Amino acid sequence: MSKVNFKVNMQVRFLEINERTLGKPPGASHGRSGAPWKLLARCEGSTADSCVLIAHLKEMGSANKEDGKSALSALSKLINVAATGQPIENFYDSKQSHLLHEFVYKQRNRVVWRIRKGDVRIAFYYAEDKIIFLADVFAKRKDKLTKGEKKQLEDEVKAYIDAEDDQQLVVISQQGE
Repeated sequence: MSKVNFKVNMQVRFLEINERTLGKPPGASHGRSGAPWKLLARCEGSTADSCVLIAHLKEMGSANKEDGKSALSALSKLINVAATGQPIENFYDSKQSHLLHEFVYKQRNRVVWRIRKGDVRIAFYYAEDKIIFLADVFAKRKDKLTKGEKKQLEDEVKAYIDAEDDQQLVVISQQGE
């Protein structure tokens, strides 16, 4: 029996990552200079509990408490930075945030960026309409990405782009849809 590959339009769910996601009260909105960036992370199901990024954060914290603290700290800062609406790179130096990986998809060059805190990397992609797609969070002891890590990042970004292009991108809240 041969395997048939075909594209089926199915909704892909994403969780908006914000202070509430981390269990913090929402911050004050004063001092913001424009529309904020919206941070999204892919979910495997229809609830916030199925968020892939949050699952990786929890696994990281269980495996290494220092990495877990660094990841939470980096994500917390990114949430605050995104709320300003200003370019992300205004808040980080070139060692903390820079291009992580480039690839071509749908005839366009795609760039995955990273934010570094200690040995932790948060990989993200600038999407349309002031959206930042958080592709992954991982501990990295060496600067070079493996082929597997590159493929994982590409697959995540491609899933986001496909969902957006097919108008199948659904943002869920902490309580579900």
